[in-house]
Amino acid sequence: MIIPEIIGAVGAGLCAGLLMTASEAPFWKKWGMSGVGEWQVDSVIFSRMILRRSTLIKEEGFPQLTVATHLLNGIIASVAFRLLLPLFYLFVPDARVSILYDTIVYSFVLWIIFPTLGRTTFESLGQIRISNRGLLVSLLSHFVYGIFLGLFLPHLFG
Repeated sequence: MIIPEIIGAVGAGLCAGLLMTASEAPFWKKWGMSGVGEWQVDSVIFSRMILRRSTLIKEEGFPQLTVATHLLNGIIASVAFRLLLPLFYLFVPDARVSILYDTIVYSFVLWIIFPTLGRTTFESLGQIRISNRGLLVSLLSHFVYGIFLGLFLPHLFG
């Protein structure tokens, strides 16, 4: 029974990630990579953790590899949410409000952990500066992710 739910979470994460990315694209077009803190984090993840390179991959034009990593992160986050939320409810049964509320809070927590608390780590690893403007765009796009994840996931929780 859990395999179809995981496949559903993969689809939900991909769809929410695509919509999140679409919401970030205008800011990238206006300010480049420095305008989207989330993509800067993903470029560091791709270069340092996936390719194990000491320097960032510089992509000409639209950063396809960075965006692919961004979408993969959206899928992983959705599957993790699907697996962890029932455990959370087990320990804190009164926390159940709605899936939409939970996914928005979850996406906010992801924003706190990665681009915000992890900011100095990613800046150091990638030799980049994540601007406050980039963090704000990241926050707004995380809300987009959380809203759409919450709209796509409810059927998985019966």
